[in-house]
Amino acid sequence: MKLLVMIFNDEKKIKSLFKKHKLIYNAMTYGSGTASVSLLKYLGLDEIRKSVYFSLIPERIEDSIFNEIDSKLKIKEIGKGIAFSIRLNSSSKFISDNYVGDEIVETKKNTYELIVTIVKEGYSDLVMQAAKRVGCTGGTVISGRSLGSSRTIFMDLAIEPEKDIVLNIVPHEITKDVMKSITKEAGVKTEARGLLISLPIDKVSGLQE
Repeated sequence: MKLLVMIFNDEKKIKSLFKKHKLIYNAMTYGSGTASVSLLKYLGLDEIRKSVYFSLIPERIEDSIFNEIDSKLKIKEIGKGIAFSIRLNSSSKFISDNYVGDEIVETKKNTYELIVTIVKEGYSDLVMQAAKRVGCTGGTVISGRSLGSSRTIFMDLAIEPEKDIVLNIVPHEITKDVMKSITKEAGVKTEARGLLISLPIDKVSGLQE
């Protein structure tokens, strides 16, 4: 099983893709780009707000889905968006039962990784500045909220309820450098109260080198 993540602003085409491949476990939220206004104009992006889609896909149809993402969504064109997949270690029995017959494919060395940084609301720019210093080119910010209705104390740290979730895709070889830079500028011991994780990406399309 894989988690497919797509950042793409054409809901009609995405729904058509889901319907064709009978992908029924889907979710959508909104995020915002971290590129500068001048770069957005250069890329031809009229909207700063981005639609972020999540879907569970069987590994056996992963290549077919990405071929269609490239050909019909034309996601490799500058400014169109990005799509990537992450391998899942486990799922609920209901999901696995509905994807019976999924083949296990030999794991390849991952070229890219997804860095997820959760910081206090308003500190996403600080995260991006730290990431760009060591080679990261951009990312997407999703607004989030902790489950507590008010600020709580955890290990002597004040945790605010409103959060910015920053998603950065980086080459595997600079992952540690990017995470160190973010931790230094926006880590849990700073005002940003940032928490970081990284996840290996199996397949990616639309990433501009």
